[in-house]
Amino acid sequence: MFPSNSVSVSCFDEIVKTNSVTIPSYLGRLILRTHHEDDTANLALVFSDSFSRRHLSFLQPPNGWGDERERNNNKQWTEQDFLDRVKVQTEARTNGKSCVLNIVLLATASNEKNDRCIGTTGFVKIDGNTGYLGIITHRDTTRMGYATEALYTTIVFAFEKLGINKIVMYTDEKNEEMRGWCEKTAGLKLFGKNPMEINGYAFTECEYQFNLDEWNHSIKKTLEFKMNKINTNEKLSLISTEQ
Repeated sequence: MFPSNSVSVSCFDEIVKTNSVTIPSYLGRLILRTHHEDDTANLALVFSDSFSRRHLSFLQPPNGWGDERERNNNKQWTEQDFLDRVKVQTEARTNGKSCVLNIVLLATASNEKNDRCIGTTGFVKIDGNTGYLGIITHRDTTRMGYATEALYTTIVFAFEKLGINKIVMYTDEKNEEMRGWCEKTAGLKLFGKNPMEINGYAFTECEYQFNLDEWNHSIKKTLEFKMNKINTNEKLSLISTEQ
């Protein structure tokens, strides 16, 4: 059963630094896990998809695109590009500076033949007790509540295992979906806006943040209420289909 209470720890769990992690989600439709070889191809596709990364144009492989790919505007992620990213993230996790998890949609929930990796979430950067949370998912999994389920699961894990007691989320001002999730789904208030330029991409960055007390006081219950509503609607839909 998924933990019902978030408990802060004073430091990044040493076991998490060097071991594989698999976490069941609140509704049981997903698991979050450290990288598996089977995830690589799907994630290279997600990171290459213009829709999935339309507000993350600054994302590029650790070694950049290279001159030829820049000239040809061939900014598609290869599997090796993604493995290079995983290597960087794994080294950072070993030092307690990052914890990125792959989002795996379970076949039992999707009626697909196999489990499928649909994106990543977690903390590309952890600075002391502050974690910087993000998410990217495949275009065919939007508006199904998977992002809420994945983010909730990641947040609980962060407060329990990563020594985090404050979470910061950044998003492009033009990213209405992510801003809507922060403000309407989670009930977060806009903390500030800042002009940014990353890898030659200029945009206005919106910042949201919350701490453990705010999480326990309201945000956690708000997300659980909305996920339980999703679960109820799915059960009603199933009953209607079977009749």
